[in-house]
Parts: sequence; C-alpha cells; structure tokens
Amino acid sequence: EAELARLEREREERQVRSNKGARQRDLEDLEAAELAAASSMTVARGIDDRHLEALRMAEIRPDDPMAAHALKKREEESAAGTDGAPSAARPTYKGPQAKPNRYGLRPGYRWDGIERGNGFEDRVLEKLHSKGHKREEAYRWSSADM
Repeated sequence: EAELARLEREREERQVRSNKGARQRDLEDLEAAELAAASSMTVARGIDDRHLEALRMAEIRPDDPMAAHALKKREEESAAGTDGAPSAARPTYKGPQAKPNRYGLRPGYRWDGIERGNGFEDRVLEKLHSKGHKREEAYRWSSADM
C-alpha cells in the first residue's frame, strides 16, 4: 500500500512537472539551487563576503552614470552565452524607424519597411491623441482665469 501511494505521488509530480514549460522548469530549478545555496550561508555576513560583494557589484542602479555601459556589457555577455559562441538570440529589425502602433510592438526582422495597412491604426492613434489634446485644452480653458 505504501508502494502504491509512493507511485501515485511520483506520477502526480511528473504530471505537474510536464504541465510546465521548459523555461518555467529551468527557473524553478534555478530558484531551488539558490535556496540550497542560501541555506548553507551564515546569517551574519561580514565585509569580506565575496558572494554578497559580487551581488552588489552586479546591481545596476538608476542614478549610476555608467548604467548604460553596464547594461550594454551585460547584454553582450548574455548574447555571447556561456561558451563564448553566439546564443540563439532572436534577430531584430534593422531598417528605418517604423510608425508607432497602439500596442508599442516593434516590426519583425523580416519586415521590408513597406506599410501595407489600410490606415486604421493611424486613425485610432489620431483619435487617441486628439482626445487627450481636447481634454488638455478644456482644462486649460477652465483654469485660465485662476
């Protein structure tokens, strides 16, 4: 009976694990590894703690003048992968600037730069912009005499 219960638990664990994507499983494994590493650390951390110092140095702060450089460097390192070979990063569109859309989506890397729409997106954006402009203009008129 205990064997049957163990097999049932293992089957349920496999089912739960197979319902997740590869990325989620990797993140879960990474989090479990971090927790295991944290359990072996001491509660009191001193100045000479190398792991804590590495975490502090890797943090990119918003007021840092070298933040843009550090971000660029981090992106290059992640694009290079662990073995130095380029990873399977998605290509991006490198043509002229595309017109904005209501969702803020960038064009695909195979886009040839030709606008093939019927103008609907332009009308929607124009309506949104004019609505905001009218609201701002009405506010200015109502508060002009203050």
